[in-house]
Amino acid sequence: MNNSSPQKSITATSARNIVVLLVCVIVGAAAITLAVAQNANPSIQNPAAPATNKYATPQGAPAKSPATVAVGQTSPLAPKDGLTIPVSVVDNTNPAQVQAAITNVLQAIVKADDMPGMAAAVIMNGKILGAGAAGVRKRGMPDPVLVDDPFHLGSCTKALTATLIGILVDEGKLNWNSTIGDLIGRDINGINPDYVPVTIDQLLHHRSGAWPNGPSEVWKAAQRSTLKTPVEQRLSYVESILSQPPRFPAGKYLYSNAGYAILGLIAETITNTPYEQLMEQKVFIPLGLTSAGFGPAGRENELTAPYPHLETGGANFLDNPEAITPAGRIHMNVTDWAKFCLLHLGHQPTPPLLKPQTLEHLHTLAGEVAEDKFGYACGWMRPNREWSGGRTLHHAGSNMLNYCVVWMSPQKDFGVLAATNQGGKKAETAVNEACSALLDQLLLNKK
Repeated sequence: MNNSSPQKSITATSARNIVVLLVCVIVGAAAITLAVAQNANPSIQNPAAPATNKYATPQGAPAKSPATVAVGQTSPLAPKDGLTIPVSVVDNTNPAQVQAAITNVLQAIVKADDMPGMAAAVIMNGKILGAGAAGVRKRGMPDPVLVDDPFHLGSCTKALTATLIGILVDEGKLNWNSTIGDLIGRDINGINPDYVPVTIDQLLHHRSGAWPNGPSEVWKAAQRSTLKTPVEQRLSYVESILSQPPRFPAGKYLYSNAGYAILGLIAETITNTPYEQLMEQKVFIPLGLTSAGFGPAGRENELTAPYPHLETGGANFLDNPEAITPAGRIHMNVTDWAKFCLLHLGHQPTPPLLKPQTLEHLHTLAGEVAEDKFGYACGWMRPNREWSGGRTLHHAGSNMLNYCVVWMSPQKDFGVLAATNQGGKKAETAVNEACSALLDQLLLNKK
């Protein structure tokens, strides 16, 4: 930030009143600690259930989802007393001012919300406007979070998996109406006949009827699997899911990590290539996502990357099972994540990664039920927001030990994304406060 600019401050309250943020808690697992995992019952949970602020609940949103937990209720994120974010007028053409603005926002929120560390990036007009980081990699240790440090993306992985599926559609290996029965029916022992006609498009839009994570015993088996490769683990998990009756009839919305695991298995089956290798070849390399990988961002007992933390603040290194990597186990730094997000604002590499009509399909709601309460496309939620001038592309991700969120406006060619190495409600609040403040300063030019 330009030091000659007079310093002022805004409160989180004013930032939140300017930009209304729909906070979608996209949890990649029913639980993450082993003790919880052994007793969790993910069959009664809906990881898509948002805790929204009072301005952001979609009009006409029912109070209940098809699952047994309440969703769509107004649950205001209370402003933090004393949270002030130093700002001055930011010249978006001045990289130093942009960098300082991002860093100042993150430093203020790390302190006020007691996060271990955070990183954020802003994209505008087809380029990365800036990125920054604040805090430490592990509580009680001095190692700072760096802007190049990778963060776990949780369920923001789903947009990457949907992109991979779109590439396979463009290559003629799939079409949106390809069915589970046609693609992997012969590979699944005892497939329930209700799953046979379910399409790729229904899986992408969370309308396959698949359980969120699976019956409790299926989820626990995935967490404890001793199978050697992710492909073997995924096949075992998907086989268990597809041998059970669906949770709901196909066509009805139910957020499902299992559904995206099925997509991953389909991709690797039809190409005879592991999902992880496919993702590297067809998405990471063409987009230059050199920091991208799978599972935890670093190594246990090392401080080479932000260390994951429980909501209580304690460091912990568990993660989702490898079987559901396509639903929630990719990591990368915020700069690489911003490169991926630019693709979904229409800024393609050379040669283009996706056909324009395929990219649009990935952002399209589900046909005649397009006005459902979540407005889910393919790895993206699509709420309309005043600041965006219409629709947004939005998602959040967490494995209960990390939290991230992205908001993009196709109309304004703008996006903001933030991540922290802690899970839980405080982390949810922190990343959305960061997005709110950065949107104010760098898009709306509000002080």
